[in-house]
Amino acid sequence: MLNNADFSPHSTFVHASKQPKVAIFPYHSVPYVNSFCQAELNSDKIVKLKLTNNVNFLQQNFATMQWFYNEKYQVDWLILQFNQWFKTKNTKLMRGGHEPEYFAPTEHEPAKIVFAHGFFASCLHEISHWCVAGNKRRQLNDFGYWYAPDGRSEQQQQQFEQVEIVPQAIECLLSLSCGKRFLVSQDNLFADFDTSNSTFADDVAKQAIKFFSTGEKLPSDAKFLIAQLQKLRPFPLTLGEIERNFASFN
Repeated sequence: MLNNADFSPHSTFVHASKQPKVAIFPYHSVPYVNSFCQAELNSDKIVKLKLTNNVNFLQQNFATMQWFYNEKYQVDWLILQFNQWFKTKNTKLMRGGHEPEYFAPTEHEPAKIVFAHGFFASCLHEISHWCVAGNKRRQLNDFGYWYAPDGRSEQQQQQFEQVEIVPQAIECLLSLSCGKRFLVSQDNLFADFDTSNSTFADDVAKQAIKFFSTGEKLPSDAKFLIAQLQKLRPFPLTLGEIERNFASFN
């Protein structure tokens, strides 16, 4: 593993975006990247790189560079690693072309976690639900959960938010472990009632902070996955980083 390596952006970044052999996870102080991780798509090799101290180099806004948005290879890497890490769980993580869905294992097929449209955020969200479900619910399609689509009544929305606090708190820790900002989802674009008094974002933030600070009631598979993903990070996840993630919601 390489640490504190200097490199030239004019070759490394452009080459990686045209012929990617690695998934790139940037870790940055907005809007400037200050370090990143290269994770090989076909192995568990991880290389951490730190930006040079060259002033002109540090002043570039790397968020405008093509590789920064190359989500497909991050997803490829996560699918490969998840299926390796949890191969004893008889479960496969898979891209889906439509809505997310969980298929329970059968006599001939493993369980399938299918996430929406190849999105990294959807991938982490569905993994989080799998972590929360536990062994009994994993034997049921969609974990046997109740679900009403967007356009819920006010009462249905309250029920939805209550059951989403824990999985979205886990998703937050997974996202930040990968250097990605987490966005709370109330999944209520078509609500016909006032949602301004919802405490959902605060509830998710409090639960994420509690999981991070104490580990209390954090499912074992989530704890393992967070530890694995944190190996990508050039510096440890901190409480302050979690709090800053939610600052714009307050």
